[in-house]
Amino acid sequence: MTNPDSNKSKEIQTLIQNMETFNEVTEQLQNSYDELQGRVKKLDLELSDKNDELEKNLAEKERVKNYLNDILESQTNGVIVVDRAGNITTCNKTTGTITGIKPQSCIGKSLNEVFPLFESVVARLGKSRGETISQDKDIANANDGGTLHIRISASPVWDNHGGQIGTILILQDMTEFRRMEELAQRNQRLREMGEMAAGIAHEIRNPLASIELFASLLKKDLQGDSEKEDLVQHIRAGVQNMDRIISTLLLFAKSAQPSRQQCDINLLLTECLEGINNVLVPENINVIRKSGPGTLLANGDRELLRQVFPNLINNAIQAMPEGGELNLITQKSSVPNPKAENSATARQYISVTVTDNGVGMSADNLAKIFNPFFTTKDKGTGLGLAISHNIIKAHQGTIDAVSEEGRGTSFTIKIPSWDEDFDEK
Repeated sequence: MTNPDSNKSKEIQTLIQNMETFNEVTEQLQNSYDELQGRVKKLDLELSDKNDELEKNLAEKERVKNYLNDILESQTNGVIVVDRAGNITTCNKTTGTITGIKPQSCIGKSLNEVFPLFESVVARLGKSRGETISQDKDIANANDGGTLHIRISASPVWDNHGGQIGTILILQDMTEFRRMEELAQRNQRLREMGEMAAGIAHEIRNPLASIELFASLLKKDLQGDSEKEDLVQHIRAGVQNMDRIISTLLLFAKSAQPSRQQCDINLLLTECLEGINNVLVPENINVIRKSGPGTLLANGDRELLRQVFPNLINNAIQAMPEGGELNLITQKSSVPNPKAENSATARQYISVTVTDNGVGMSADNLAKIFNPFFTTKDKGTGLGLAISHNIIKAHQGTIDAVSEEGRGTSFTIKIPSWDEDFDEK
């Protein structure tokens, strides 16, 4: 027969063993939990460090991105990037300035849709085996409706593995360069024509003097025969006119050497309008004068400049046969002095603008007005503006013209202002 106390004792013993086992398992679990918690804390610290590092990397990448974007937007050339599908991915501010199209409105659109004129350059690049190509094109100026001369350069964009992922287009505004190039070519032509004209003029002048002398002697022999005297007088008048033209030609051929002296530009214009230098303003032309403050003294040769302004004023008057307004504007302007160490130092110029609202001229004629012997008048040598150009150039100044048919013409002359100390800087 089983002893109840013995059974109870066994149950208690078993319970104690189970409790001990439970405690051991609990302790193991607690140790595992503590160890896991420690690992979690370590991972949290590592994750926090990684997050800080990632944030720093992102901030650095954002800084580099903004820096590169600032460089892109500061470019004086237009930049367009298209992907392999021909869609625009980048378009900087200068591109918008040149083309008149907002850069943001271009993103995501095809190049052919936004800039169809540039598509041919990209097509040529595909046939050039990846070598950079350039092409000059004329486009409309979005600001004034004129023409811009643009040089477009296309280059492939490569990835790290040497694969082409797109194309970059660089737009360079060559308008001013082209203008300076044409000006240099024109100056060269004028110099060559001047040398040729001087030689021809001297060769012609000697026989003309003989013709006039013989005509004078013939006129004396024909005294009393009025009809033949008139014929001889026509010969003399023709010879004298030819001599006048040759004198003008020699003036054009001669290199002007202006003296350095004070020249009151406003006084010079006043003398022109008062009838000096063969200027006569008709009653149907209203003269409007505007001048900057103070006395405007140019560093110029008074006698040489007296050949320039009457010519411009007479041209303006002749361009308004039905009457109109003649505007004369004088003021000071400044241009940076390249010789000065301080870039803020600027050379002062006296600017004179002569504007009429007459017949104007075509773009083709405007491009030729400073060429010798070019004239749109029935009578004229075509040397007035060529001589004026040479005189202003000799003064280290500039003369420019703008015109539109039916709306008038405007000439702007800039002559260095009087400055005692400038040449020593």
